[in-house]
Amino acid sequence: MPFRISEQKRKLWIKRAKDFWLDYSHNLTGIAGIAILVLFICIAVFAPFIAPLRQDSVRLVSSWQADKYAVPEWLGIFSREKADWPVTTVYARPSDWTVQEPVPASITWDRNINAMTFHYNASESGSNEPVSVHIMSTFDYPYKPMRRFALKFSWKGTPDEVVTVTEWNRILKRWMKVGETGSMAYMIELTLITPNGTSYAIWDQNWWKANIYDPRAEPAFWTGNISRSVTMPSNMGPLAEKLGYMVYDPVQATMDMFSSKGLYTLDTRITFKPGEIEGVEVPLQNATGSVTFSPNELKVWGRRWGLLGTDGYGHDVFSQLIYGAAISLTIGISAAVIGTVAGLLVGIVAGYLGGMIDETLMRIVDILLCLPILPILIVLIAVFGYSTYYIILIIAVFGWQGLSRLVRSQVLSIRETAFIESAKASGASKSHIILRHIFPNVLPIALTRLVLAVPGAIILEAALSFIGMGDPTAPTWGKMLYFARVTGGFSSLHLAWWDVFPPGFAITFLCLAFVFMGHAVDEIVNPRLRRRR
Repeated sequence: MPFRISEQKRKLWIKRAKDFWLDYSHNLTGIAGIAILVLFICIAVFAPFIAPLRQDSVRLVSSWQADKYAVPEWLGIFSREKADWPVTTVYARPSDWTVQEPVPASITWDRNINAMTFHYNASESGSNEPVSVHIMSTFDYPYKPMRRFALKFSWKGTPDEVVTVTEWNRILKRWMKVGETGSMAYMIELTLITPNGTSYAIWDQNWWKANIYDPRAEPAFWTGNISRSVTMPSNMGPLAEKLGYMVYDPVQATMDMFSSKGLYTLDTRITFKPGEIEGVEVPLQNATGSVTFSPNELKVWGRRWGLLGTDGYGHDVFSQLIYGAAISLTIGISAAVIGTVAGLLVGIVAGYLGGMIDETLMRIVDILLCLPILPILIVLIAVFGYSTYYIILIIAVFGWQGLSRLVRSQVLSIRETAFIESAKASGASKSHIILRHIFPNVLPIALTRLVLAVPGAIILEAALSFIGMGDPTAPTWGKMLYFARVTGGFSSLHLAWWDVFPPGFAITFLCLAFVFMGHAVDEIVNPRLRRRR
């Protein structure tokens, strides 16, 4: 027979709910707690709209939005120096690149939205001398010297079978096979020309490949994505010297290249030359081929970014803060609900049934209460995995013992009352007495402890994340503090306060909301705590 609630009981529950809200609405502290909680819930629900630049946790991921510890953009309003710092900007998009005239007669070209393809036919020029085509992009840089930038481009030569690699006057030639009797070589060089006319070779394919004698070997960043940043491996010191840097310091070299405001030019030169097979010069009519060049972008990593700047990895702090709200709410509420249900169940069963069941359950509670929680949590998480679900379950397992003792003591008192004795005398079963009489009388205590258990779960998860034991795929406030610690945010607190204080304040205010609500509920369900109004 389906479970039904009579009309009389439905009206009774509605009246109790109205009375509860009437009492609660007179508690200003409780109202403040609800207001704060509603704010965080709205942030969690509308996070994709509030912070569209989602950082995929530390999968985070995502991307590097700006320089590490970039300051919030609004600080430029109060500091003339910071107002002149660069913001993250993309220059030299594919549409900005132009092919410089004149183009040699042996080269024809076409372009689409993302790439330019250059076709080489040596017989058109009647010479085996190298010929070049220039692709240029000019952009205006209006800021103080940048500290990092990344230039991305890719290329593909056809035909794509390498026959041999040789070195000639320090210029490497990639010999490309055409049929059985012809070949073509090409080389790519990219140069940055500053406003004062100084040239910096920021990519020299030929010089690098001249040191790689395996035709199919590729250097560390031979993927078409070229990045000038501190991530450049230390063994590239010789390359830095070749490119004109007396001391290998990528950051300083970047600042030297962008040392002044003005118009900069990126000049890419693609050079073609007929090849040779085993020392035999190739007939010009057979020296054909093409190179597809895809200039993607030159991105300047800004030293100012967004509402709350960036962390030590260049990730957006505001996005992490917004997406962390949902994770903290989920962990805190889920762990508190599971722990409260477990504590309520154990307390009712132990208190009402008594005997050996009571003794066994209470001794288990005593053992769990004596265990040091944080070290045990660390061990269990290390064993079962760094998953948000495991963390919720493990926090809940160690969060019900106090409630079970409190509920047990209340049940021991209730089971001796007259209405319980009357129910027994009328033939009511134990399950009926527990569900109809015991449970409703201990529920207010459980609700109060449920609300007050949420802050403990949130802080415990933040503590685990802070020491590096949190879920690595979840953007949490504790993880933000962990990254701030490992990247030096705490040691340079006067410089990176935006990476430390926001997650700390977020944890504090969210916990404070549940504390306010818990005290308000406690005053309502516990008549001894009610204040005269």
